[in-house]
Parts: sequence; C-alpha cells; structure tokens
Amino acid sequence: MAGIQQVKPNTKITPVGKQDIWLTDIIEEHLTGTMTPPRAGVFYPSSLGNPCDRYLWLAYNGKLEAKPLPALLQRIFQCGSSLEDRVANWFDGLGILRGREVPLKTDIPPISGRIDFIINHYDLGVIAVELKSINKLNFTKLKDARPEHALQLQMYLNMGNYERGTVLYECKDDQRLKGFIIERDVIEWDNILKRCFRIQDMLTRPEECSGETWCDCRKIGEE
Repeated sequence: MAGIQQVKPNTKITPVGKQDIWLTDIIEEHLTGTMTPPRAGVFYPSSLGNPCDRYLWLAYNGKLEAKPLPALLQRIFQCGSSLEDRVANWFDGLGILRGREVPLKTDIPPISGRIDFIINHYDLGVIAVELKSINKLNFTKLKDARPEHALQLQMYLNMGNYERGTVLYECKDDQRLKGFIIERDVIEWDNILKRCFRIQDMLTRPEECSGETWCDCRKIGEE
C-alpha cells in the first residue's frame, strides 16, 4: 500500500542442519585432560588383568608415563560412572545392596582394589559383583566372562573371602544384560600372587611385550 513502509522479513535464518561448532568445541576442550599412571609400589587388579609382564613391571615400578585423555574417552568413563549409579539404584530398590565401591587390599604383596558391589543374592547368598559395559558386537559374542574381567573378580573374591561373585555386563547399544558366575579359586589366586612376587624380584624390565598390540608398554622407550 502506498505511503506505508512495508516490514521486510528477517532473512538471517539459521540454515537447517547447521552444526553448532562453538558448543561442541568448548565441550571437547573442557573434557580433554591427562591420564596419570598408576601409583608405584602397588599392584592393581586392572593392571594384573593385563597378561604382559613388561607392562606390569612398568606399572609397579612407576615407569608408565602420563598420557593425553581425549574428551571422547572421558565421556566413556563418565558413562561408566552413570551406569554404576543406575545399577546401585536397582540393587537398592530390590533391597539387596550391601555395599558399593568396597575397598580391599593385601600387604604382601601390595594389592589394592575396590569391589563395585556387594549384594545379597537370592540364590547364592552374599556375593561380589563386578560391573562392565560392552559394545553390541562383543556383547553378542559373550558366552562367559572375559578372562581379564574374571581374573579381576577372582582377586576380589580371594581378598575379601567371598565364595562367589558375578561379572555383570550391560550392552552399551541397547542396555541388555548378561551375568556370569565366578567361583572362588585359591589355585588361581596363588598363581596371581606368584606373578606379583616374580615382578617384584625383577631388577630390570622384561625386554618383550607379551600382551596385545594396544598394550601401553609398547609406548615406553628403552632407558
């Protein structure tokens, strides 16, 4: 209409599908950090789960180096923590939770660890529970607890004098569950102790890696 100023539409519309780079970038920067190596002079169940003696010697003697902690890995760790919170709520709601993050240690040899949960199992009595998350592909393949997870729980059973426990898995992709019962095995525990004593007696680190291709000992150069 003549004489009336027309209102022009706002043409600065954010295109559909445009990514918010600023937001994702500051989250990545905030979460990126450094992963400190294990404390020297102590064996940890997670380290003992690695079959490589070279890695275990480096870990026990404080020779592993700090390494970058990418934001993605930090988020994976945080998902593990939130999983523990959810499972704790389940156990509490069922009225079977007896303890969470229960510390355990031995002095000779020095081993330190924490059991994820202690529960009153309706069929098995008081048991330890080691909680793990796993991707869909590996979850589908599970027919038993993975060896490193079974060994970790085995240490807790012997250190805490529990007769049995369960490795409980949740699939990361669809939240399905699987649980595998582990019986206390004093012979396996004795073998774990002998390995610790053997590592303690080594004056120099083993020359070769006996672990997987991703073993952290491969990143440590010769002195």
